[in-house]
Amino acid sequence: MNWRIVGCGVVGIGAFVAIGLLGLSMATSRIGCPDRLQWASVAYVPDRAATHSPSIEDGSSQPPVKIGSTLIGLASRGVYGPAGTDVSDASAPQPSRIAMECGDGTYQTYRGEPGAGASPSS
Repeated sequence: MNWRIVGCGVVGIGAFVAIGLLGLSMATSRIGCPDRLQWASVAYVPDRAATHSPSIEDGSSQPPVKIGSTLIGLASRGVYGPAGTDVSDASAPQPSRIAMECGDGTYQTYRGEPGAGASPSS
């Protein structure tokens, strides 16, 4: 038995497993909301501090509705928009404000960046 071949195989398998575990931990450990969010064709930036429920403050008294989801690492996070947002029509304009689940029980509100396809409201 050639011990050099066995040793190289063990080192190779160990490196492969270590890199795989590192990649999985980097992909799954993302709790919290990003400082910039690309959803559909619009880039969004945080509008204010995270809250315990989705809130958009678009002037409507109706609560936000779930309009889709996005992937953060390997986790799918819900995206909320103003009530009445038409998610079935791809040609409809993207909402200027959205909220997203952060994975820790909070929701971050985002506003569309100027010139990024949405008309942000103040």
